[in-house]
Amino acid sequence: MKKCYAVLAGLLLWQIHTHAQAPTTPSPRQGQGQQGRPNIPQIGHLYGKLIDAQTGKPIEYASVTLLKQRDSSLVTGILTKSNGDFSLENLPFGPMILRINFMGYTSVQKKVMITGQTMEQDLGNIKLQQNVKTLNSVEITGQKSAFQMGIDKKVFNVDRNLSSVGGTAQDVLKSVPAVNVDLDGNVTVRNASPNIFVDGKPSTLTLDQIPADAIESIELVTNPSAKYDAEGMSGILNIVLKKNRKAGFNGAVNAGIGTGSKYNGGGNINIRQGKFNVFANYNINSNHNWADGTTNRSNYRDGALADTNYLFQRSNSKTQPLFQFGRFGFDYMIDNRNTISVAQSIVAGDFKNSEDLASTFSDKNHEVTGNSDRLNNNNFSFHNYTTTLSFKHSYAKPNKEWTADVNYNKSDNNRSGDYITQAQSPLGVALGQPTRQNNTTDGKTTFVTFQTDYANPIGKNGKLELGAKATLRDYTSIYNVYDKDTIGGNYIFNPQLSNNYKYNEEIYAGYANFASTIGNFGYQGGLRVEQYVYSGENEGAKYKPTKAVPGLFPSLFLSEKLKHDQELQLNYSRRVNRPNFFQLIPYRDYSDPQNQKEGNPNLKPEYTNSLEFSYVKNWANSNFLGSVYFRNTNNMISTISTPIGADTLLTQYINANRSNSYGAELTMKNQIIKGWDLTTNVNLYQTDMKVNANGQNFDNNGFSWFAKINSETKLPANFTVQINGTYQAPTIALPASSGNGGGGRGSGGGGGFNQIPSSAQGTIKGFSTVDIAVKKDFLKNKAASLTLSLSDIFNTRQYELNQASPEFAQDYIRKRESRVLKLNFSYRFGKFDTALFKKKKKDQGNNDMQMGDPMQPF
Repeated sequence: MKKCYAVLAGLLLWQIHTHAQAPTTPSPRQGQGQQGRPNIPQIGHLYGKLIDAQTGKPIEYASVTLLKQRDSSLVTGILTKSNGDFSLENLPFGPMILRINFMGYTSVQKKVMITGQTMEQDLGNIKLQQNVKTLNSVEITGQKSAFQMGIDKKVFNVDRNLSSVGGTAQDVLKSVPAVNVDLDGNVTVRNASPNIFVDGKPSTLTLDQIPADAIESIELVTNPSAKYDAEGMSGILNIVLKKNRKAGFNGAVNAGIGTGSKYNGGGNINIRQGKFNVFANYNINSNHNWADGTTNRSNYRDGALADTNYLFQRSNSKTQPLFQFGRFGFDYMIDNRNTISVAQSIVAGDFKNSEDLASTFSDKNHEVTGNSDRLNNNNFSFHNYTTTLSFKHSYAKPNKEWTADVNYNKSDNNRSGDYITQAQSPLGVALGQPTRQNNTTDGKTTFVTFQTDYANPIGKNGKLELGAKATLRDYTSIYNVYDKDTIGGNYIFNPQLSNNYKYNEEIYAGYANFASTIGNFGYQGGLRVEQYVYSGENEGAKYKPTKAVPGLFPSLFLSEKLKHDQELQLNYSRRVNRPNFFQLIPYRDYSDPQNQKEGNPNLKPEYTNSLEFSYVKNWANSNFLGSVYFRNTNNMISTISTPIGADTLLTQYINANRSNSYGAELTMKNQIIKGWDLTTNVNLYQTDMKVNANGQNFDNNGFSWFAKINSETKLPANFTVQINGTYQAPTIALPASSGNGGGGRGSGGGGGFNQIPSSAQGTIKGFSTVDIAVKKDFLKNKAASLTLSLSDIFNTRQYELNQASPEFAQDYIRKRESRVLKLNFSYRFGKFDTALFKKKKKDQGNNDMQMGDPMQPF
């Protein structure tokens, strides 16, 4: 372990040293602007008019794009209006290139500089000269950076991530720096759970229900301002789905296969004509998976070693999921300042899960006293529907806008399970008839959000943001258990194990933010107010509704720009993590009789104070971000395991007294040589947790670290090689995630043994994993590609938890199928055509502009 740490730390320091010698001429920050530094307003504005140099007439539908001068990456783009006018707003500071293209005219390029003194620039009438040569096609070679890094936001562009092609959002996040994903898809950032959004809004979808091919980018906000929801200990992970507004039409189709009965397929299309932009995508994914594991436990009766018994369990399970994901919608540009957007998502899934759980019981002399074999078979299905309606109004004043959104989500799920348990003698001979149990679950959720935001520049550098949001959620779950009568053979309803649970959650929020700059000093202060109301009911028994007391969540951001393209920033925010339904539901899970689980309807929300100090440095081909952070959490949600009976553990959710976590995160992104990009991320942290529950006191603390390396190399003949490596050092057991991104919960995994336990009492062993992928682009303008990927090439990814208390000691090992070989094919198509639906003359055919790479911005 120490050698691994030394190698990673040395590599990071070498990267920093290598680029510290680069010229210190200020260069535009990659990933800055609105994304990189939201506390400093980006209010650059360029506008002008295009006219024909010979006739003086305006030129309609010409392409006006703005590129970064440093690497020619796209900043923004627009088509000229019918009168030839164009206006580019919300621009970042720095040197750029204005590029103008239109059929039959010579292209024009102009260098422009956005500074504090030249934020508003009128470029006047720009004359285009007619080109006598017919332009049949153009090829745009620029591409998005794989990883854009700002001080409080990191943007990971999924189309550059080869190892997740044909996978799910879980596979995407495994490659994102600073993000850790466990075997069940539960996500942590800086050793805590983030809040997971889809297109900037909460969602009931789990990560394994979102196909990677439907994702445009991942946004990671480590310390959000008051503008964002207060939910999430370690910030926000926003999954941005694909949608663009290129004129004409463009799209892609893809298909893939993988080892172990895995396949995927789908496609997307986008059509823009005049005031309408229409988009749609569909994906299907089948990812059969196996898992096995063992539990080795010593039970100390009354805490005495002399009276000990032992339990050994071995599990083998298979999961056969099938997901379908569909999304379509349109944007209607009423005029240049008003846009209405509508989107509809439909997601469905079906699962077949089976598990064989064998248990062996031994006395204090390790002599076998009995055995049992339990077969669990589950069928699970769900449907999820999300409708989004958005309106955006831009004012004549640059960067002034008002938006309003409504998001309606409805989902339903049902599950049926059969459990057959056969008691056996010490020699493995069946004893009597097996016991049989059947259960059914029927769940429904309605989730609605209303949101409005207003932004208005104040003075020369200031910006005021105001907003309000309401979130309403209703959940019902009917769980019925039936025991088979060994005499009559009929299934009899078991009221003690059954439940009818429902809950209602309401969150009402409002916020105010003000940001400005004084010279090189920037500041932003904000306050968010959230009123949270919760009530639950089970079989007529009501549980404590939350008192309607508003929660105050302030945030403060301070920054100072230094010489040689450096910057310092200090951030503070207060956040909350509220228990979810799976932690609150009070019924007990008996799917593994020796490892039972139970929710706690009396859980309280946990509150976190987060402080972060950051330093950023940019060179010509690289940048470095270093942060030190501290989090103090009260009422932390965790779990505790308590022996019941001779050989059974009951795991319950509890509120820990407190938890403190502090550490340092270092991220270096650079181009080692031309064609080789390397991103290194290291997070070192200390966690101290204090628990007082069920009359027991636990102090669990320890130091750990986490590292990721992403390498991308371009080779001759249009080959690209990508290698992603991850290492997690041993760490104390994390609190159970209450975010909505847990893949295990959504996937309907078959039973308790299949779910990774989370406890304040244990230590998780370290693990490492390496993924590799190779892509070959071919056909004209690289329109098609083949990607071959191999995940976990050394087959080292597994989970091991060691727990110890005065009542028991337990070693838990879990291994899922992780070494998977996949082959994926993708074909991109499109045409830039501003008159796609208009009747064309016969001689108009050569006036269409073919897109060199349809997936790149025009």
